[in-house]
Amino acid sequence: MPSSAVSLGRLAFGLLVVGELIQLGTVIAGGAVYPGYDHARQYISELGATGAVTGPAVSWWGFVPSGLLITAFCLIAAWLLRRNALAVVACFMLAWYGLSLSAAGVYPCAFECARTEVTFDAMMHDLVGGTGYLTGVLGVAIAALAVRSGEAGWLRALGLVCAVVAAAGFAAIIVDVELGGLFQRALEGALAVFLLAFGWALARGSLSASRA
Repeated sequence: MPSSAVSLGRLAFGLLVVGELIQLGTVIAGGAVYPGYDHARQYISELGATGAVTGPAVSWWGFVPSGLLITAFCLIAAWLLRRNALAVVACFMLAWYGLSLSAAGVYPCAFECARTEVTFDAMMHDLVGGTGYLTGVLGVAIAALAVRSGEAGWLRALGLVCAVVAAAGFAAIIVDVELGGLFQRALEGALAVFLLAFGWALARGSLSASRA
């Protein structure tokens, strides 16, 4: 990979790291000041829900910027890997996941994400969030399959493992299991681990436009 592309890859990785740190810090800090919040049983979106004590801060200082930074990374990665069609598809899918995080802040769910209160914001929250998780899971799997050989060959195995973990977490959220918060964190964690690994490989120049 040319030196200019490596520099751009490093910039993209930096944006990703900041975005993931904001997301992590938002969940930890928000949960700490939200009265009685249970990370294992409550969804992350509840921290930014309408009427929540942490709502506006979590939404606009957490979800929105973190999602935009993750999206920026994915779009830059798509440009750098533009000759690898499969990698580009994966990056665009992951970019939609990033945008869905920002959308969760713009369109918060109802208080405690209760399904009994149907509002436009709540419907948009579920629609964009659900499709974002779906494209995130598929994006990781496709990105793993796009890795062919070379220094970043380890990404394939990691990506497939992360995709399986993320898919299991997504399924648990759909059926609304009791420990939904825990499964959601497994989903988010798996996506974050792969994105960071993918970004690290990009920053090192281990991925190229013709061979991801």
